Amino acid sequence: MTSEQLQILPLLLVMVMGPQILTAIFLVTSEKVVKNSLAMIVGVALAATLGLTIWSLVVAGIDLKPKESGGGPSTADWIVAGLLALLAVHVWMGRGEAEIPKWMTALQEAEPRRAFSLGFLLILLMPTDIIATISTANLMHDSGSPAIDGWPLVAGTTFLMAVPFLAYTLLGERAKRAMPGIKEWLTTHSWLVNLIVIIYFIYSTLT
Repeated sequence: MTSEQLQILPLLLVMVMGPQILTAIFLVTSEKVVKNSLAMIVGVALAATLGLTIWSLVVAGIDLKPKESGGGPSTADWIVAGLLALLAVHVWMGRGEAEIPKWMTALQEAEPRRAFSLGFLLILLMPTDIIATISTANLMHDSGSPAIDGWPLVAGTTFLMAVPFLAYTLLGERAKRAMPGIKEWLTTHSWLVNLIVIIYFIYSTLT
């Protein structure tokens, strides 16, 4: 992996922390675990691919000059940093309101079609995911790399969203019993993980 691709890896946490990974966990406790989880994973992979393609085209279409070697931040870098800063404020303001959305409690009875739709829409339309994808597209643009070089975002996001199902496949009922505690921790701490990653990426974008 290139140095630019390695910089994408922290953004994977931003892509999945919150309702995204909680949805994957809830589906592991659903009645149709295998079908629902696989449908969600396919939706996640398609959404991450589509999102990266769309935002790479947007970044290229704006035609902002890439960062010059040894130079300061480009205009696009400042735009991305500003979006990340707004996201950081949003995450901070919502830190005390962490709770599991009511619609998630119905996922135990979800059908594969709904699981696919949730995986697709959460990754494609969540503000955190949109900004993380824009950041990746800008990183590739700055380095002069094609959009396809942003594949770690797609592969990593898909893998992390598949972790609950993989745990269930390997550990069975033990994994199911562990899920409530994991859900509670993620619900109360995901904002902190996101905030740390966002601040780090703002720093790396402007330096």
